[in-house]
Amino acid sequence: MSNELQRWAEQRPALVPSRAEREHARAVGRVLHATRLTGLQVDAEAAIAGRIMERAVDLDAYRRQLANGDPVLDAVLARIEVGFVDKAIRVQRNFGSGFGL
Repeated sequence: MSNELQRWAEQRPALVPSRAEREHARAVGRVLHATRLTGLQVDAEAAIAGRIMERAVDLDAYRRQLANGDPVLDAVLARIEVGFVDKAIRVQRNFGSGFGL
């Protein structure tokens, strides 16, 4: 997509750019900036989701280790784990709320 944007941005400039050419260049700059920003936001959203998943897996393994086969302790620790997952989901949902995808 950036190649298409660059193609539209690249016009053969005159020695003294006209007002329309300057406005076009500014508009293209705004579009390129918005495109890069959205890409960065999407990458950040994916990174936070991956981190949450990694921590949930680590926490699940730790819960199993601590419970050591005791079903009562496992049930108690599972409630704590579910609390983490619920909180992490809220964090994830609020993290990307600043951009509309």
